[in-house]
Amino acid sequence: MKKIWIVLLVIGVFLLGVLVTEPLMNGINEISGKTLFQTRKTLRTELEALRESENAARMEMESQRQRLSRLSAELQGRDFRRLTREALLGAAGGDKENRVILRPAESEMMLPPEAQDNSAMGALRSRINRKVSDMLDVSRRILGEKVGMLNLELKSMNADLHARNVELKDKLDELDAYRRRLDEQKSYIGELEGIRGELETVVTDLETKIENGQLKVSFQGDILFASGSHRLRKPGKRLLDSVFPVLKSQADRVDIFVAGHTDNVPIRPDSRDRYASNWELSTYRAIEVVKYLTAGGLDPRHLTAAGYGEYKPVADNATEAGRRSNRRVELFLIPQVIRRGGAEGEEKPTHE
Repeated sequence: MKKIWIVLLVIGVFLLGVLVTEPLMNGINEISGKTLFQTRKTLRTELEALRESENAARMEMESQRQRLSRLSAELQGRDFRRLTREALLGAAGGDKENRVILRPAESEMMLPPEAQDNSAMGALRSRINRKVSDMLDVSRRILGEKVGMLNLELKSMNADLHARNVELKDKLDELDAYRRRLDEQKSYIGELEGIRGELETVVTDLETKIENGQLKVSFQGDILFASGSHRLRKPGKRLLDSVFPVLKSQADRVDIFVAGHTDNVPIRPDSRDRYASNWELSTYRAIEVVKYLTAGGLDPRHLTAAGYGEYKPVADNATEAGRRSNRRVELFLIPQVIRRGGAEGEEKPTHE
């Protein structure tokens, strides 16, 4: 029985200790101002603080999420391609020529600070702005080098284009001059055709030909001169007299080139004291015709004489008929304007 009472006493003391211990520990904690003992009250207080901290953290995370969303929307709403182009090329402000001025980045490129941002978001905006600025610096440097290269190429192209333009202008001037000369020559040829018609009217069997812008009139040498002589015969003088009026009428417009020709028969021994070769004979004959024309009144400044000997035949010297054709005197009527027009680069007459 005694043991039962002892057991009940112990149980009662334990229960009393349980009931008294927690209020006692809470009182001690309150008196000390510190949590010296963990009780249900302190645990509830810590749990409540943890819940409040969790709620605050959730609210901060939601606020941070909203800030990031605003930043993301701000970044997505910017046309960085256009803004970069404007910052580098200066196309803003209606400048449609896209002049490369390589100016600093526009403020519009940068992200302005927001009042709602905390220090972390402000730091993030600053890092983004630095990245944008670095990107523009690199792009500006690359673009500057490219513009420099393009300017050098453009300068070279402009120099080449200028040279080509000068060359083209010279070619066009040359072409215009050639066209004018061609038109003039067409007019001269028309005039020469008129002279040719007049000559053929006064001498029906006269051999005439227009070539290279000049009129060639051939006289049979046997009519003009006796064999082995440079003295004009009477029939030769009459022949020259018949064409003289036509030549005289053209004296102020044409120059007359007189060319003497012979066959290849050597000079007779009895004439070699006067003519060492056919060359001398042909030259004397050309001079004789020139002297006769000047004696008639033609201006000697427009007359020229030359001898070709047997070196420009028009027929085979193996036959008598061929040799007779080769013994000739030719008059080339050359419009004086061709000579004057060639003062700097004179067009030389060509003679057979």
